[in-house]
Amino acid sequence: MASLNNRGVADVLAMAFMFVILVLAAVFMHSYSLRPLRAATDRQLELKSEHLYKTLELAWVEPYSVSFLRGAAENLLLEHPIVPGPYLRSAMENALEYLHPPEYAVSVSLSYDNASWELSWPRGAGLGLDAEKQFVRRGEVRLTMAGGENIAVPVTVRIFEIAEI
Repeated sequence: MASLNNRGVADVLAMAFMFVILVLAAVFMHSYSLRPLRAATDRQLELKSEHLYKTLELAWVEPYSVSFLRGAAENLLLEHPIVPGPYLRSAMENALEYLHPPEYAVSVSLSYDNASWELSWPRGAGLGLDAEKQFVRRGEVRLTMAGGENIAVPVTVRIFEIAEI
């Protein structure tokens, strides 16, 4: 009479197959369980880009009492803006340094016709290769020129992962 504890090749293969299924299921469940966390992080960065835009729109460059975005639009369009360009860049870099999320860079750009004004913080931060990991807020700044012409200058505030070199 054969012993009941003897295992054949079919039994070993069945256990190995069950082990592989268990490992794959664990990996799948682990990756699936992190999706809400990634979605929450992405939403937080979307809100951060909105916050950055509104801050630059409403906060004043002292002592000039002009908002950051209005000062940038004036530097783009006017020959003699209220806020000098180097002072505006320095003040905006200080604000972005304080407000940008860790491990992310911020880019502010304004453009009108063939002219553009751009600032990135930290300096020299390259746009990451992952275009899906950008959090963009677009808007516009309106300036009324001396002749009564009302000009809308498009503004883009972008938060993106810092490219690893």
